[in-house]
Amino acid sequence: MLRRFFKTNKTNETITQRLYAQIVAQARQRAFYSDFDVPDSLDGRFNMIVLHNFLLFNRLQSSNAAAQALSQEVFDLFRLDMDHCLRELGVGDTTVPKRMKKMMQVFYGRSDGYRSALGAEDKLSELTDALFRNILSYNESLFTAESATQPGSSTSAGRAGALAAYVVACVDGLNTQDEAAILAGSLSFPDPAAYI
Repeated sequence: MLRRFFKTNKTNETITQRLYAQIVAQARQRAFYSDFDVPDSLDGRFNMIVLHNFLLFNRLQSSNAAAQALSQEVFDLFRLDMDHCLRELGVGDTTVPKRMKKMMQVFYGRSDGYRSALGAEDKLSELTDALFRNILSYNESLFTAESATQPGSSTSAGRAGALAAYVVACVDGLNTQDEAAILAGSLSFPDPAAYI
């Protein structure tokens, strides 16, 4: 009788893992770090995973209950992945919850900022500012006690506009992508190199 409480849905688990793997793979695209001036660091990669998670969650936020449940599963997997990453880096058991709390605050803050920018009248300008502030000039480390990067340069400010154009293309592309395909575990992101 208790088996049904402990049985996992292998199909949903596979779809969740597939979606999260695609998010991480896109966030690791070489062009972001070589051409867009995203810091090639743990924090830079974290911020890009946050951005691409946001893109999926933004797409599914007004969808049906199944889509929203899938969003939650991907978010839970993201949290588990970050917890595992901290532990692999040797962060102690007593410190992990504090770091995770900060990471989730960053996630929610970034998501609110990106959502607000996308709803603005001049969304490209607002998004450029948000991406420059949150990714290209972000200098607080979530993984170590040291600063993550130096404040962004004027070159980085220019790259933020290209990154904003990429994000808008992602939003447009995901909005036109068939929801059934997404729920089956397929995401389609544009090539970032096309926007630099």
